[in-house]
Amino acid sequence: MPYTTRRVEIDETTFYLARASQNDITALLDIERSVYAGQTPWDRWTFTSELSKRKTSLYLVLCQGTEVVAFVGAWFSTNEAHITNIAVRPSYQKRGIGHFLVHEMVSLAHDYPSQKITLEVRASNTSAQSVYQRLGFTVVRTRPNYYIQEKEDAFSMCRILSQ
Repeated sequence: MPYTTRRVEIDETTFYLARASQNDITALLDIERSVYAGQTPWDRWTFTSELSKRKTSLYLVLCQGTEVVAFVGAWFSTNEAHITNIAVRPSYQKRGIGHFLVHEMVSLAHDYPSQKITLEVRASNTSAQSVYQRLGFTVVRTRPNYYIQEKEDAFSMCRILSQ
């Protein structure tokens, strides 16, 4: 999927939104470690694999200057777009960045055109659930023990896209 780098304003701060590249993987892993208590749910190999699927997926990085502060990724098809991963550095959370990134993927899915967009969210992550609900997502099912290591359920959420 093509994507053109662009300047964006979020919470009165200027950022650049760009397609993620192999050069960003170290920063993506660093963001994961900062968000997930030192863990990296995705490893370098997974990011490398995902970033190589340029026809069916899109991973974006949000940068302030040279620092990657957040990222989001999704797979796209005509039936469904699926947000695979999203993370915002803790020092940038609660500023509307997650909302902005999900909204960007919703817009791209609509233009693809996909019929719906889906994601999974931890049952304990009520902040993210609230953001997704404000963006029109609804819980469609609970996935028991989706997060295997932590033995935590996930909610599958979906938003139908009008064409």
